[in-house]
Amino acid sequence: MSRVCDLNKLKCNVMGLTWGVWDSSIFSLQPKVILGADVLYDSNAFDDLFATVTFLLQNSPGSIFITSYHNRSGHHLIEFLMVKWGLKCVKLLDGFSFLPPCKASKLSDNIQLAEIALIRKGNAQGSS
Repeated sequence: MSRVCDLNKLKCNVMGLTWGVWDSSIFSLQPKVILGADVLYDSNAFDDLFATVTFLLQNSPGSIFITSYHNRSGHHLIEFLMVKWGLKCVKLLDGFSFLPPCKASKLSDNIQLAEIALIRKGNAQGSS
């Protein structure tokens, strides 16, 4: 990720996180974008993931969490935890709509790209 930012002459701080681990470095973060690639695979870690993402989003108003998602049967748990942590899906794209046809044709199942944000107070309605 750091190399991609450098190649595009972008100033980015790239940092790996362990979901649910609250070390001192996380408290000063104010990310505009949180990227999570293939982080929704172990349902035992979902609550820690959404707790960490919620903390980071609250620490940086207007920020978003973007992740890829391959439905491996945890869809209902994800919806429940998003409600629990005050999150909403603001954009959901099907993998076939953003992958090149040569790659999309090789998918065995559907992959989605989700943009997730905090539900703002006074706006309990989310969009998807």
